[in-house]
Amino acid sequence: MQVYEQRLQLIDARQRNIGEVKIDSKVDQLLTGEFAPGPTFILVAELFHQFEEAVDAQALGIVDQLDKEIAALELQLYSPEHRQSIKIHDVQIWSDGGFSCRVLVDPTWAINGLVHTANGAVFVTTTH
Repeated sequence: MQVYEQRLQLIDARQRNIGEVKIDSKVDQLLTGEFAPGPTFILVAELFHQFEEAVDAQALGIVDQLDKEIAALELQLYSPEHRQSIKIHDVQIWSDGGFSCRVLVDPTWAINGLVHTANGAVFVTTTH
């Protein structure tokens, strides 16, 4: 199953719009796509930049600490069209605009090309 062409808002626990994510693919719980900064991305940009630098340097202790700081933001993907959000973790935003995250809940059923999750999020899908 592959998720495609979904444009979702990345929001934090305070409902601030961090940016927009275009989902290109879904494999199991992993979503990947493209990220476009939103009005409040500036508040967290340095955190993601430090994470990327730590990954590049293979500084695993620093990566773990920064991952905890990113997790503390309690990021979610929000669909304005469906007025639903999905909780995510392991969020990575790269300087080239790449984005990835993992969904906290596996999809539970698919109807007419829509995957519905236990927490109410809906994704358009296709089977391959």
